[in-house]
This record gives sequence, C-alpha cells and structure tokens, in this order.
Amino acid sequence: MTPTTTRRTRTWPFHLAALALVAAGLLVPHALLVAAGLLLAGSVALSPRADRVNRS
Repeated sequence: MTPTTTRRTRTWPFHLAALALVAAGLLVPHALLVAAGLLLAGSVALSPRADRVNRS
C-alpha cells in the first residue's frame, strides 16, 4: 500500500473567498453574507477530491 497525501492545494482560493464573505458580513453587519461564507467554507472542506480514483 502506498502512502497518499491528504493535502488539497487548490481549495485555498475558495477558503479565501469564504473568509472575505464572513468578514464583509461581520463588518456590514449582514447575516446572509456570514451565512454564505460559512456555507462556502463548509462545502469546500467537505467536498470529495476530484483527483481521487477509487481503486479496489
């Protein structure tokens, strides 16, 4: 069994966008911006990896 890496490098722009939405929502204050940022961050963190191939 070969070791696999768990680091996902292409998600950081989405995390930055989520952070910007949350920050803007806190500064304005606007709850929909905060919610959108939290949803974006959660969906990026929980999304399956596109480059993972299921081999058995």
